[in-house]
Amino acid sequence: MQTSLYRRLLKTFAGPTFLLLATAGGVTYVVATTVIGSAYDQNLINLAHGVANHLQTHDDKVVLRLSTEAESVLRTDTIDDIFFRVRTAEGAVLGGDADLPSLDSPVADKVQGMAEGLPNVEALPSVAIAATSSAKQLFDTDYRGVPIRAVKLTQITNGQVFYVTVAETLNKRHQAIEHLLLGFGSAAFMLLAAAALAARFGIPSGLAPLQQLEDELGERSGTDLSPIEPDSVPREIREVVRALNALFDRLGAANRGQRQFLQDAAHQLRTPLASLQMQIELLDAHPADGAAFVRLKNSVVRVTRLANQLLALARAEAGSQLMASAVPVDLAALIDDMVEGWLQQADAHAIDLGIERVRAIITGDPTLLRELIANLMDNALRYTPPGGEVSLRCAPVGELMEIEVSDSGPGIPEPLREAVFERFYRLADTKLSGSGLGLPIAREIVLCHRGSIEITDGPGGRGTLVRVKLPITPRHEKMQPGA
Repeated sequence: MQTSLYRRLLKTFAGPTFLLLATAGGVTYVVATTVIGSAYDQNLINLAHGVANHLQTHDDKVVLRLSTEAESVLRTDTIDDIFFRVRTAEGAVLGGDADLPSLDSPVADKVQGMAEGLPNVEALPSVAIAATSSAKQLFDTDYRGVPIRAVKLTQITNGQVFYVTVAETLNKRHQAIEHLLLGFGSAAFMLLAAAALAARFGIPSGLAPLQQLEDELGERSGTDLSPIEPDSVPREIREVVRALNALFDRLGAANRGQRQFLQDAAHQLRTPLASLQMQIELLDAHPADGAAFVRLKNSVVRVTRLANQLLALARAEAGSQLMASAVPVDLAALIDDMVEGWLQQADAHAIDLGIERVRAIITGDPTLLRELIANLMDNALRYTPPGGEVSLRCAPVGELMEIEVSDSGPGIPEPLREAVFERFYRLADTKLSGSGLGLPIAREIVLCHRGSIEITDGPGGRGTLVRVKLPITPRHEKMQPGA
């Protein structure tokens, strides 16, 4: 079931939009966490350096000179709690929170920012890091039941190693991330709102030319096949409009052909019907006139044949619909059913009739195929003079079935071989009666079977040879006459 173009556009845009927003949200969270964490980590490092700067030498002994006011300033923060501790390599605490976890504490994890090639310096003797003046390490841990972020600074003063640890709770970090994500969420919501507005009003506005085209076509009458101006529609549907115009051209040509056919048929029927009426009147005036009766009988035969050929032509032109229910057909069997009638006609005019057929099955409409062969043979037998020759050959050649009907009649001049396929066309020097529908019917049947038909000279350059090629299996592309 086909959905509307509006819904298809919505589905096309909705998926990528939500995927893009989800991806952007994830990237934003990662970047925000990294940037905010780096900024607050740098602040911790600055605080640790500030505490380390208060290590001073007094009487050859390093002490922490951090006044109460300075410590108060260090711990001042309106959102987070600040903790610090300074201790020696031997473990003596010089100041701060003595119970602050160390880097080697079991609760410490996620170590970051480790100095190059420097392991846990708290576990090393002082001489091993004597060359390192300010190695720093960042880690996460818990203190007093809350998560904290800490930095441990290794400071060497007067040849002695000191560890300065500064930590803070994570409230500012969480608030900053929440604010940033809230901003992103607001932007995403506004983007979705804009997309929804675009989908609600933009897509219908973009599809408005299609609606206008639909309204224009809906207002047309059944006989209005005038082309649509391609420049009046957007470029994206101009090819559709051109295809519609081409369809209108074909329908117009078909309608003109149908009107011409009706006019020609009426004209062709008028003469034999007038003759038939006249023969009836003569027979009514002279009931015992045998010649009048024969003429009446011949007139009835001509009218009946013309009517049958008109019906056959209409059926052949509808052959594309009939081919939808095509069935396997044995052409040899069709020919065998008609041989007896051809033999009687040939014997009546002393015509040498030759038939060669090879059994082969093709897919098609049996009624139309019978009409095809019957028309070709009827033309050949009627236009071949007494004592002449007519032959029929039907055999497969590769993937095609070839049907050839040749005669020793007057032939068809090469410049007129295409014209004889037109309805009611007859050669100027033709003396025999006829309707001029036999070859047009044959071509319509051949084309609806996706085949080709051509006219050439007969054997030895005498007479006419009609060659038909039909695909043994159906094809989708229509072959042109003479292909």
